[in-house]
Amino acid sequence: MFVCWSSQSPGSIPRHTGTAGANPATGILIASVASAPYTSSLAQALSTDVLERFQRYARIDTQSRRDREQSPSTPGQLELGRTLVEELSQLGLDDSRLDENGYVFATLGPQHPESTAQTAIGLIAHLDTSPDAPGAGVEPLVHSEYDGGVLELPRDGTVLDPDAMPELRAKQGHDLVTASGDTLLGADDKAGVAAIMAAIAHMSANPDMPRPPLRVAFTPDEEIGEGATLFDIERFGVRCAYTIDGSELGELQDETFSADEVILTIGGVDIHPGQATGKLVNALRLAAKVVAALPSETLAPETTAGREGFIHPYQLTGTPARARIAAIVRDFDDERLASHVELLKHTAQRALATEPRANLDIQVRRQYRNMRNQLAAVPEVTAAAEAAIRAEGIEPIRTPIRGGTDGSRLSEMGLPTPNIFTGAHEFHSVREWASLQDMAASAATIVRLAEVWSRTDK
Repeated sequence: MFVCWSSQSPGSIPRHTGTAGANPATGILIASVASAPYTSSLAQALSTDVLERFQRYARIDTQSRRDREQSPSTPGQLELGRTLVEELSQLGLDDSRLDENGYVFATLGPQHPESTAQTAIGLIAHLDTSPDAPGAGVEPLVHSEYDGGVLELPRDGTVLDPDAMPELRAKQGHDLVTASGDTLLGADDKAGVAAIMAAIAHMSANPDMPRPPLRVAFTPDEEIGEGATLFDIERFGVRCAYTIDGSELGELQDETFSADEVILTIGGVDIHPGQATGKLVNALRLAAKVVAALPSETLAPETTAGREGFIHPYQLTGTPARARIAAIVRDFDDERLASHVELLKHTAQRALATEPRANLDIQVRRQYRNMRNQLAAVPEVTAAAEAAIRAEGIEPIRTPIRGGTDGSRLSEMGLPTPNIFTGAHEFHSVREWASLQDMAASAATIVRLAEVWSRTDK
């Protein structure tokens, strides 16, 4: 297996010679792998900028924090926001700004004087990365011309195995970017940020390219469901927008989960364990009983797929006196979502029914709803993205998201916002990776999208 790690030179991608050679350490013959082609000459032209930007952004720790007390929830998001404002200003977007809540906004102004806000299109990605895995000290590594085998990352024994990740098999010859094995890469969603920035840079440098006015937004705290909370849609001033936050090459998504969060708080009776006989009511044991009673064969994320929903307890904390279960509940259908929430409630109530001295508090927080309901009313918005993907020479993949994006809430708030691919995979884990060829295709698709919308009102 040939792996080339390149972290010291942003943007540089070591290449194979094109002929077979021997590993000098082992003497084993290594077959060369042909470099995968780009989807277009435009994507290839954008690739160096995409990679340099992505590596730069990935090194900034922007993990969001659950139970946030302010927006953004962490200072690293402000650092990246300031970096982007400076870069956008250098590209000639004179109105670029970082607002008081950590949102970045900028405008690539109208190509023609007669353009109005009614013709403007929005491009959105999020600044934060998931709190589900370590996010500090990210060191992006480029694996040139991936040979299709197992990728062994340098830390913590982390591997990327095509047997476990079938999508890797289609990336032979691609230049893959990973972290070092002990952190997130941050491709969710810095691949989207880099794609937007590279596309804006290209269009700014080529002012004669057909396009409508473009509004850019980078949002904080998307990973904790807050990216749209303080988003000023009226001030953004666009007819529709697109999040660049998908995965596989060609993905175009106009449907997401509907989502609720449920917090169960169990109060027990604590006492010294040596004097606990007949007196102790252990809240932690009761909480464990609740989790164990949840269906694991039919309503768990690890046993469901496609359009099946789930109940996912993601955090259990506490003491014998007080325990807390945090769970997310998901389904594509709002009525089924409500039934899953009721099942979780009833499971907890049954688990505690035998212990009248315990008390149970249940809080349900609405997170977002399936954006399909809103996007179905404006089919031209998704159709434009599909046309742009085809213009880049890619066959669109129309699949629902088993998750959510800022577009879920923005669509519900009145801004139609489908989701477009980034070329990144294995989100929220130390195995996260991205294909440079596919990230460049995402940037090129944004340029194509602008061209598609430039023809829409003519």
